[in-house]
Amino acid sequence: RFESYIVFFLLLLQVAMLFVTRSFDSLFIILSSFAASFAAEFLNTEKNYRDSFVVITAAIRGIAIGLMLPEGFPFAAVFFITFFVIFLNKHTLGGFANSWINPVAITVAICWIIGMKFFPSFSISEPALQSRNIALSLIQNGTFPLNSFDVSVTNFLNRRLFSFFGVSIPEGYFSLFWDSHSIIPAFRFNLLTLVSSIVLLATEVLNPIIPAVFIFTYSVLVKLLAPLFYDGFFLHGDIILALLTSGTLFGAFFLLSWHGTTPFSNRGKWFYGFFAGVLAFFILGIGLSPVGFVFIILVTNVFSLVIQEVENHFIRDYANSVLTQQVKAVKEGVDA
Repeated sequence: RFESYIVFFLLLLQVAMLFVTRSFDSLFIILSSFAASFAAEFLNTEKNYRDSFVVITAAIRGIAIGLMLPEGFPFAAVFFITFFVIFLNKHTLGGFANSWINPVAITVAICWIIGMKFFPSFSISEPALQSRNIALSLIQNGTFPLNSFDVSVTNFLNRRLFSFFGVSIPEGYFSLFWDSHSIIPAFRFNLLTLVSSIVLLATEVLNPIIPAVFIFTYSVLVKLLAPLFYDGFFLHGDIILALLTSGTLFGAFFLLSWHGTTPFSNRGKWFYGFFAGVLAFFILGIGLSPVGFVFIILVTNVFSLVIQEVENHFIRDYANSVLTQQVKAVKEGVDA
């Protein structure tokens, strides 16, 4: 329960940033998914109102769904899609704690199938794609707008911090970290997501294996192999673009390790994170995908079932071996 409250608080910080930036359409969508999650959870189960764990997990689920949806999606559609998906998930797949499939991912995927036109699409010109720094090119052409304070903050960081290392960052990078202005809230506040990840790891709410292996695998593949697909510069894949778009960081720290969908053993978590990273490279590419991450989660959830079956096989073999030895020892003791 303590872990759930931490996750809930960190998601509320994302919502608070939407208030600060006056992103009211996104707030209404979160309110719709939030209400639908509660309605599906507590329909015909009045006793759940007295269970604080159920209440907080329903809130986490509702907020996470709303954060992954674009601001232009119809509020009513968000409510009804969320309600029916969560209701069916709860009564057919075991609900929050025991479901093998991430309810946030499946809800967002269905929203995308029904309303593709509401999700943002990006087109990158060939010169930008073949530049040494794709993210910077997109900042310069206005795809990622500059915040009003970007220049002053960038100059301060270059003068007071990066100058000691003999490097500097160009204008626009801080804006991309602070607020990318994506119409999907989970994609926007990457710096806040990074700070949240530190809290999740420091409080041991999140096991570091899955997000660490995922981010490392995806980043290496983007750096080494991505340029081969668009005649770019070898070893110059844009990791910053890959991690700061498509909700990659938000998904890695808040969704990929969703309770009940991951392997049990550390070795299984390594395989899970590695598989997700490889899959991300083929689905997200260099980033800029409005919905690709939820399909990564859904496929890895299925892969997790395979890993868990292998884990259960070894557990059964180990248990049988131990029990056999114990029975043999008891028998030998009786015979003696």
